[in-house]
Amino acid sequence: MTQRLTASLEDYLEAISELIAGAGHAHTKEIAEKLNVKMPSVTGALRQLDRMGYIVYNARYPVELTAAGKRVADEVVRRHEVLKNFFTGVLGLSPEKAESTACYLEHAVDGDTIQRFVIFSQAIGHRRDARELQGFLTEAMSFLNRDDGERPVVMAELGAGENATVFHIGRNLKDEKSLPVAEGDAVVCQSFSLDRTSLRIKKGDSVLEIPARIAENVWVLRSR
Repeated sequence: MTQRLTASLEDYLEAISELIAGAGHAHTKEIAEKLNVKMPSVTGALRQLDRMGYIVYNARYPVELTAAGKRVADEVVRRHEVLKNFFTGVLGLSPEKAESTACYLEHAVDGDTIQRFVIFSQAIGHRRDARELQGFLTEAMSFLNRDDGERPVVMAELGAGENATVFHIGRNLKDEKSLPVAEGDAVVCQSFSLDRTSLRIKKGDSVLEIPARIAENVWVLRSR
């Protein structure tokens, strides 16, 4: 009867699966090199996996996955790929950082959560009505880790009474014929409408009703 696996043992099954897929076999030494683990530790882990029913282990032959071991390995590989693709395609992380973060999180995320990552990623990547969200995410990611340490926010994030300066007009507004604000304008947030379809701001002596779509795509810097 199979037992619950630790994250470390899942890593072994994933490594064995990848070695078999790539080279057609998974020898103990190859597993040690892939995981950067010393041979005695590998031997101990393989013996444990053998006792648990996930592999067939004999020191003189390549390691084989049992049906149970292959199911687990396939699921770990799938979780890793979904997370990595989400981190690169949606969050805009570098491939290297996405790879290391996926390795860190793949054991902590269950199958149901992964399915939700898949649905969300596919919606962002393929739905026509998600194009504006893609544009917003791209801009939001580009503003992270600015040299001056300031973090732009969209006007819609301002609270009542907050002062801010318009920093950037979002790409989703590039086709707008006219806009009520421009980069460099000083504004004061007053309030959202009850249905949150518009934001009231003060610009100079004027009080303006800003449609929510514009408030969600105009980037500002809060006044200190």
